[in-house]
Amino acid sequence: MAKLVGLLPVLACYVTMVYSQQCRQVMTTVCDDEVTNSRMQKGDKGDVGRSGKSGSQGAKGEVGEKGMQGDSCALGSLGTDIITRLARIEELLTRSSTTTTTTVATTTASSRITSCVSSSSNGVHILTNEVEVYCDDGWTVFQRRIDGTVSFQRAWDDYANGFGQIDGEFWLGLDNIHEMTRGGECRLKIELWDFDGNQRHADYSSFSIESAENLYRLRVSGYSGNAGDSLAHNNGHPFSTEDSDNDSSGGNCASHLGGTQGWWFGACSDSFLNGVWIRQSSGGWHGIIWYHWKGAREPLKETKMKLRCD
Repeated sequence: MAKLVGLLPVLACYVTMVYSQQCRQVMTTVCDDEVTNSRMQKGDKGDVGRSGKSGSQGAKGEVGEKGMQGDSCALGSLGTDIITRLARIEELLTRSSTTTTTTVATTTASSRITSCVSSSSNGVHILTNEVEVYCDDGWTVFQRRIDGTVSFQRAWDDYANGFGQIDGEFWLGLDNIHEMTRGGECRLKIELWDFDGNQRHADYSSFSIESAENLYRLRVSGYSGNAGDSLAHNNGHPFSTEDSDNDSSGGNCASHLGGTQGWWFGACSDSFLNGVWIRQSSGGWHGIIWYHWKGAREPLKETKMKLRCD
C-alpha cells in the first residue's frame, strides 16, 4: 500500500506529460537512468525429461513458459527505490523553476542613466544615484496628476521625500528636485489638461529650488506658452504645508485652499497644481488650479511638471 501511495506523484506526472514540457523533460531524464532496471526477465528453464528404459532415450522435457515483462519506467520497477526516484524528480523541477525566475529578473531590470537627457527611451529609469525617475522625451517628470488615485494631502516630510507611483500619479520629492536643479541652467515645462480634453502649456527658461535649509524656495522665470503665467506670483517663495506654514498670507494657505497639500505659497497663489483632485469646485481656489487659463473656480483634470538641465 505504501508503495502505491508513493507512485501517485509519478503517475500524475506521467498523465500530464502530453501537456507539460517540463514534466516530459524530467521523466525522460529519470527514465534514461532507470531503464536498465526494467529489462524483460527471462522465464526459468523447464525440467529435463526422465530417462527411458535401458536401450532407448527418454523424451525431452518441455520448455518452461516465457517470463512476464518487467514494469515500465513510467510506472516504476518493483526493484527500484521509489523514494529516490521522486526525490530526483523534485530536484530537477526545482532547478528548472529557479533558472526561469532568474531569466525573468534579468530581462526586466531597469537601466542606469545619468539623467533623462541621456536616456534613449521614455518610461521609468534609475539614475546612477539610485533615484527612480520617469523620463519623457529627455525631460524628468517630477509631478503628475491624472485621476486622483494618489492623495496629495500630505505632510512636510512626504513632500520632501516624495510619494506616489512613479508610472502613475506621484511627487518626486523636494530633496531630489533640489539636487537635480542646484547646478543651474535648468528649464521647467508644465502641461495642463481640463476635463474636456483641452491642453495648454507653460514653459520657463530658468528653474530651480533651494535647499531644505532655505525651505525649498522656488526660483523660476522666463515664461512662454499659451496657459498664462500663473507661476510668477510663486517666484521667490518657500514651500509650505499644513504642518510647516511658511507663506506670507498671515494664515495657512495649505489649509485654506480646500485641503492640506503643499505648494510654493505667497499670499496665497495664482496656481495650485497639488490641490485636491475634484471634477467641480465647491468654491474659489478649491481643486487643481491654474488661474490664468481656467480661473479660480474651474479645476483641471491632469497636470505634468517636468524639468530638464542641459
